[in-house]
This record gives sequence, structure tokens and C-alpha cells, in this order.
Amino acid sequence: MATIIHRAMKQHYIDNKVTFPISKGIKRLRDYQEQKQLIKCDRSLEHRKKVQRINEKEEEQHQQYHCQVYLKLFPSTLKCSVDVIVESINKQTNNSDDIDSILIAKTRIPKTIKPGVIRVRLVSSLFSADIDVHEEPSLIKLETIRNQPYHNHFDKQFALILKNSRIGPGAIGKLFIESLDPSNGSYTNNPPIFELNLNMASEYEILLTSSHQKSDNNAIYTSLQCGCILSSDQSCLSISDKCNLTLNDMKLIHRLSEPLRCSWKSIGRELSPCFSEIDLDDFNQRYFLSDGNQECTYQLLREWYIRDPHQANIRYLLTRLKLPFHLIMTIHNDVVKTFSSF
Repeated sequence: MATIIHRAMKQHYIDNKVTFPISKGIKRLRDYQEQKQLIKCDRSLEHRKKVQRINEKEEEQHQQYHCQVYLKLFPSTLKCSVDVIVESINKQTNNSDDIDSILIAKTRIPKTIKPGVIRVRLVSSLFSADIDVHEEPSLIKLETIRNQPYHNHFDKQFALILKNSRIGPGAIGKLFIESLDPSNGSYTNNPPIFELNLNMASEYEILLTSSHQKSDNNAIYTSLQCGCILSSDQSCLSISDKCNLTLNDMKLIHRLSEPLRCSWKSIGRELSPCFSEIDLDDFNQRYFLSDGNQECTYQLLREWYIRDPHQANIRYLLTRLKLPFHLIMTIHNDVVKTFSSF
């Protein structure tokens, strides 16, 4: 009978807690590697903090702005324009290209403008808003500053009417640039970002002579050498025969369409029954979507001459269609004079 003998096999294992002796060279190498890793981590953290400080400093510089304010006078109409330019200190450009504009305010120290809603407010008793071109009577404009420093330059323009024929020297008004407090929706809790005096070094006077007079009801009269009398009072407008051009010239109509491009619908309605609302809708669908307002104006004036050639002339256009006075001056001085032979 065979005998089976089971031999127990001994299991051997190494306890993790058992430590073996390490040579001094290996120990020094291990300590050196650990110390090197710690130094590397410290340097990396210090580098990140340094880069963060540099970025914060650059971002703060990017959010610093200068402000310049320019005034442009139009003596023939007693109107003016105020242009407010706010630019980053890193992106300032030369704004002195327009020789007719007068620098009336400029910041000396840049100010930080944080992202949010900014209000530009103009205050003066020497001029008022030009409502003929739909300027807001409050003379307030808003701008949104986004968290993109290089794209936050803005330019705000105010269309104004002078209340007197003389302006300057000295302060003629104030400009406030204020930030909105989002906690309560107010602009008055914080001091303004910019508070600028609008100053003129010299006196500008518009001489109201016999050729440029102002009546008691503030209507302006301008007698011209060509025989025309231009006035803000519609009943006093007069166009001489020399300037009474017929709208049968394609170039003349093209030149007229530029200043009248925003008024073509009101002109079409004033020319009723020559044009109906259906005609105006047809102009809008055929020309506005593809070519814009100026093409609509051109086609309207061209069609006006085709439908009523005896009525389609400069005299009827300027004296009967209730155009704003600045448009009348622009059309006569910039367009009619070019095509008239004196």
C-alpha cells in the first residue's frame, strides 16, 4: 500500500516594516534629490506669483485711460459739435488731424476705468441739444466697458446749438464721466472718474451782420451773394433762379442723396400724392436691404423727376419739404454751388 507524504511548504515574506541598512552614498543621493525637488517646487511657486504680479500690474495699466474733448464750430448755423475721446494709455493716437477742431479739455493723469456701465454727461448753459438731429436734450450718453482692455476705447459726440453768438474765453462747460454703482443703480455714490472743465483760450464771435442776422424768435437769416436767403424760418426761405437746379442730372441727384439719406421717407411723404406708402415700401424692399438709405434716396429723387419734372427742383426741395436748417445749408453750400454757374 502506497503511502502519500504531505510536506508542508514554508511561506516566506518580507515585512514592509523591516529596514535594510543603506550605504551613506545612496542616502546622500536620496537626500539631495529630495532637496532639489523642494527647491524646484519653491522656485515654481515663486515664479507663478511673480508672473501673477506682473499680469496684475499690466492689467491695471491697461485699464488706465486718458480723455480728450474737442469742439468744432459751424458759424454759419450757430451750431457746434463736442467730441469726447477716451483712450487707453497704451493705445493713444493722434487726434489733431482735424485742424478745424479746438482742444478744450485734456486729462493730465490717467484714471482707472473698471468694467461696467459708464455715463458721459455734458453740462453747460452756453449751448443746448440740437433736437433737429435727434440729440438727447439731457446731453447724456452711456458706454459699456467690458473686461477686454484693448477694446474699450470709445468716442461720444454731442450735436449742439449755441445760445449766443459769442463764446469764450474761459470755461464754457463741464464734462463728467461717471461709473454706475451696480448695488443701487446710481452714478452719484462714487466720485466721477473724470471731471473736466471745458476751456477756450480765445474768444470766438459770430458777427450777426445784415447777411447773417438773428430775429427776435431766434430764427437765423443768411443772405448770400447768389441771391438766395437761407433761414431757419421756413416762411423766409428763398432760392434764386441761379440756384434753382432741376433734378435731371444724375450726378446732382447722387450728390443730393448723401446728405438726405436719413430723410428719404419723410421727403417721400411730403411729396404726397406723388408718392404713396406703397411706393415707399417698394423702395425699401428693392433698394434698402441691398444698398442702404442713400440708394433709396437716389431712386426716390430720380423717380420724382420722372413723375413730376416741373416740380422736381432745388427750390421746391429746400423751401417746401420742411428740411432741417443744417441740411438746407449743407445742400446749398456743398452741392448746389458745385453745379451752379454764377
